[in-house]
Amino acid sequence: MPKVIDYPRSSLSRAVQLAEVVDSLGGECTDQSAAEHMGNKVGGAFRALIGAAVKYGLISNHKSKLKTEPLFQDFKLAYNESQKQEALRRAFLTPPLFLNIAKRFQNQVIPPHFEKLLVREHQVSDDFASRIVGYFTEGAKESGILAPNGTINLSPNNITGRGDLQAGTDSAGPVIDDPDIEIEDDITPMVDTKFVRGYSVRITGPGIDSRIAIKDEDDVDIVEAMLKKVRKLLKIDDLLK
Repeated sequence: MPKVIDYPRSSLSRAVQLAEVVDSLGGECTDQSAAEHMGNKVGGAFRALIGAAVKYGLISNHKSKLKTEPLFQDFKLAYNESQKQEALRRAFLTPPLFLNIAKRFQNQVIPPHFEKLLVREHQVSDDFASRIVGYFTEGAKESGILAPNGTINLSPNNITGRGDLQAGTDSAGPVIDDPDIEIEDDITPMVDTKFVRGYSVRITGPGIDSRIAIKDEDDVDIVEAMLKKVRKLLKIDDLLK
């Protein structure tokens, strides 16, 4: 039985780049097409990148046909930087090894013997362990899991490490923990170098503080989707009273 590798053999940032290329090709393409658009050949290194993007939950790979996954769409369609980084966090913690390490060293600094630990306790190849250390550290920084003081910090976002949305959310709207929502009555005219006139709407509440620039009808649709989520939660709240 072949050895199961539960860790990515490429960085999170490179995996995101690959997913973005697949997305630019219509959300589905051959590995050959993706490689050409990234200036690569379909060799061992590129296959390792594909495998990494799959392990991060950003794409799927079936018979050399690549397709973007919902987790990448969460990243691509994020309303703000907070939601974008949340998608990165979930992607980073999708590989079992990275999730296990992050949980093990929650609120701790990664030990100096991290590379040896990977080899001894997680069956990482000795000649590849140093790269995994780099991928973990880099991805932890990019996704906000590695705190400024050097410790691993998962608790602020209640991360599970899977590609599923957190309880109380869906793909049509932001994270909302309870229906105690405040919608500010500040539809504010705004000036943009590309548009003569526009507006912005800000919606705040537990777990959300989003200002949406409204420049066309598509932006109005985004606002309506967020308000639909709020209405649904308010109805649930009324039933619980």
